[in-house]
Amino acid sequence: MRPLTYAVALVAGLALTGAPAPDPRVGLDRSEAKPGERVLVRLTGWPAGTVVIELCDAGTPPRCAVDTSAQIHLPGTGSGGAPLTVAAPPGGCPCRVRVTTLDTRLSAGAALVVTGARPTAVGAAAPTAIRPVVIADAQLERDDGWAAYFGLASRRTLVLRLRNEQAAPAPVSWSFSVGRGPEPTGFVVPPVPPDLGAGEEREVRIPVALPAPALGAYQIHGEIVTAGTSSRVTASTEHQPWGLAGLLGLVAAVLAATEVRRHRARSAPH
Repeated sequence: MRPLTYAVALVAGLALTGAPAPDPRVGLDRSEAKPGERVLVRLTGWPAGTVVIELCDAGTPPRCAVDTSAQIHLPGTGSGGAPLTVAAPPGGCPCRVRVTTLDTRLSAGAALVVTGARPTAVGAAAPTAIRPVVIADAQLERDDGWAAYFGLASRRTLVLRLRNEQAAPAPVSWSFSVGRGPEPTGFVVPPVPPDLGAGEEREVRIPVALPAPALGAYQIHGEIVTAGTSSRVTASTEHQPWGLAGLLGLVAAVLAATEVRRHRARSAPH
């Protein structure tokens, strides 16, 4: 019975300990690169979810090259990787590849020497927004091609109007998902989010694909994060492949007509 007692105690200890805390790490396949080159960013120890990868300067807060930033969705293993195109950030270098979760609670980085980048200017840190941007409007546009009417992939475009009502720039990050249930899990690959200037209002368009077979009601959810605070947007849509239904009806009618002709041929006097 003693081995069983030890096993029970071990299981109980693991249950009390719980899952290990995240230990996010960032690795690069090289330590120096030129603008326009690509470096491979390797991630380990992250929680499952979407992370933002950027090349930033050494300022406080850092200024990043948002035009070449990337977003990837990490699985439950917490490991993954993605290429990042090198572009010197607005504040110059020394530079650092910074990776953050969408809620900005976890962040890690790795130094990268950017050949030819100008040094960071010494001066006062630029202010940034401290409140989330306002979602002034949200609409969903249909973009169905002929194939969608036969149950193949269908497309939607989520059109958002974002407004920064503050007197400082607002860096934006976001993630979107699509699916049939109330909590969709299908990952949407969005464009690079824009940073909004002080008082700026901008329209952004998020392409969303409804995977084949596209049929029934769908939910689209989005999280837009600014200054560590998120705003949520939801939209619903429905897709009925009427072309497929018509095609099936036509096939059924042809089969029925063929059967009627066969029946008449068998019943006709010889």
